[in-house]
Amino acid sequence: MAEALTAARWDEEYRRGRYLAEPPVAFVATILDALAARPALRGREGLYVGCGNGRNFLPLVDAGLSLHGLDVSAAALQQLAGRRPDQAARLHHADFLDFTPPAPVAYVVAIQVLQHGRRADAERAFARVAALLAPGGLFFVRVNSASTEVYHRHTVIERDLDGFTVEYEDGPKQGLAVHFYGRRELDALTVPAFRCVGTASEDVVRRAPPQRGSWAQWEAVYERV
Repeated sequence: MAEALTAARWDEEYRRGRYLAEPPVAFVATILDALAARPALRGREGLYVGCGNGRNFLPLVDAGLSLHGLDVSAAALQQLAGRRPDQAARLHHADFLDFTPPAPVAYVVAIQVLQHGRRADAERAFARVAALLAPGGLFFVRVNSASTEVYHRHTVIERDLDGFTVEYEDGPKQGLAVHFYGRRELDALTVPAFRCVGTASEDVVRRAPPQRGSWAQWEAVYERV
């Protein structure tokens, strides 16, 4: 039920034109730099979880990465395939926890996607990434930070360590559970399967008026151990 509602909400957003005119996030450059330092990984297959309609997926592909794109939104994948027919055969409509890539992957990209659901869903998603990667594989993740000032009306439905989950009561994610991660929580989810390459950092953005407050995302690169 939750997966179907998430897919429906994102189908609505993509049909409204979400992300079509937006540039990629700066974390894309971090991904490319990390893989440039590891040419043996860069030349292999990768998986992009939550590729959407291509905002960040296409810049990575155009930089030479060989990526499979995965999303729960059929509308997003239709838009992406329409924009880039050359990538259509590498796009997959499925839930990440139920998906097996057609070939082994050397790295996984997950930008603003592993926050959908509750803490238990996060645990399953991080464990699934670990299961897909061999030692030395890389995991690129950008997720909601618990320092975010949540804007839309919501109810906090769980707290764990220094993270929390809300259920939105209005806005584009109405009815959805969305998780906000604390730093200690990220450590708990990644150790001992991963080691952090460098340090996890927060990208904090002030909302444009009339919206108030700020939105924060953790960005980190992890290596499978």
